Amino acid sequence: MNLGKNVFFLFCFIAAGLVSSCTGFFSTSLATWAARDPESVLPPVTTGNVTDLISTSENNPDMSLAVLKKIKDAVDNASPEEASSLQAAALQAAANASNMGPTLLNKVADISSVTNSADDAKQLVIDTINDMSNLSETSNVLTAVLPEPGTPSFDVFIEKANADDLATAAAVLIAAEAKGKVDSDEYINNFDPSSPDLSSSAVLAIELAKAATQKYENGSSGSRLKDIIVGLNLIP
Repeated sequence: MNLGKNVFFLFCFIAAGLVSSCTGFFSTSLATWAARDPESVLPPVTTGNVTDLISTSENNPDMSLAVLKKIKDAVDNASPEEASSLQAAALQAAANASNMGPTLLNKVADISSVTNSADDAKQLVIDTINDMSNLSETSNVLTAVLPEPGTPSFDVFIEKANADDLATAAAVLIAAEAKGKVDSDEYINNFDPSSPDLSSSAVLAIELAKAATQKYENGSSGSRLKDIIVGLNLIP
């Protein structure tokens, strides 16, 4: 009988050790693996959890990019009403994924306090463009997520979107275009919104900037980032 109890307690001891080892593994090894593959640990995005996921990942560009990709997956299978809400949320995820949002918001007060604020806003983008992460991939995913300008779906999406989010997303798209050029400074300084040779992402940036400007003119709250779209020559 005593032998049976001893075996039982030995078994419990070993089991407890295994549980402890597993816990350690999942808190260390798995955490490292998850950091390499953030998409794998994110749940499917819905209109119910998208705001929390964006907020949780806002200081992690790679995780924010993963959220943006999950939003694309959700939009592909969403109803029109759900899709427009997710597309509006995608603007925030894209800003965080590229690190454009935090960069602009940290500097926007300084920009707004000077006389040539639009020029300073443009220079800010130029100065920080090489430090912005995931720009190309963020631009590609965001372009795929958003509806085509000029369609009813685009109008519904614009109605739900925040003016500052639209302005930031426009800057993300143009920054990505510029970073892909031999001379990014020249591209931004000489950007012509009326050029017939613009890429689809540049055209989308212009339409987002127009929508943001319209919201600002209609008294939309915010307007902290209006100088950005003016300085980047996004408004014809």
